Amino acid sequence: MAMPLPSDDYTDKKSVTLRRSLISEVEDLAGRRGFSAATDEALAQWVARTRLRRAIEEYERTAGVITPDEMEAIVRRVGGL
Repeated sequence: MAMPLPSDDYTDKKSVTLRRSLISEVEDLAGRRGFSAATDEALAQWVARTRLRRAIEEYERTAGVITPDEMEAIVRRVGGL
């Protein structure tokens, strides 16, 4: 399911190079008309994971390694990872 865009966030065209096998799989799963939505959703998830990873790395640089108990508390607070 595609993530809805904020009302003030407009789309734009971008040219990318992708593996043919990946294009084929995405089209099989999302349909030819769903390719952009699937790509948008995948990139939104990548951005979120990258920001989270960087935040964790910065926290651990300044405060030390996150313990398993701290990570469990974070997961409970945000509703899963």
